Amino acid sequence: MGMYDDFLSIIKYLKSDEQLLRLLYYPPDNGNDIVDPLDINLPNILDMDIEERSKITNLRIMKSAKVTDLENDSICRLYIYAGRRSPTNYNYLFANQELVIDILCHSNFENGDLRSTRITDRLNELFCQENLVGIGKMNFIGARQINAPYEYTGYQIVFEYSTFKR
Repeated sequence: MGMYDDFLSIIKYLKSDEQLLRLLYYPPDNGNDIVDPLDINLPNILDMDIEERSKITNLRIMKSAKVTDLENDSICRLYIYAGRRSPTNYNYLFANQELVIDILCHSNFENGDLRSTRITDRLNELFCQENLVGIGKMNFIGARQINAPYEYTGYQIVFEYSTFKR
């Protein structure tokens, strides 16, 4: 597959992971009426009707940076985009491709249960333990804090995979 197909597969994969969607959508446990986002008593997002599910996933998993709408929302969001592409033997068709994911968590989520770390852990499980795209499993390259809108925590995580296009 090429970059385009790889990234479409990655986004589709993320939008179909119930645990990740719960971490992005449900608020943290407040000890009262709100439970842990992974609690089995909460409705499954993937079981919601298609329109409601699409609203949830399209607002929280994006292909390009959009922060103006975050001023009035308290959510968690992922930006997924291509990072560096390094050819093997100067060949574009056989290359190492970086996958970059920016995680933005409102302070309500971050202060509630360190949500960005929970999302990072889930992404590591999804990408480093499964053969998703390319050749073999993805490698964790690194992570770092990034600038984020007011009242948000920003964290960037980078994975790399080998790809071959026929």
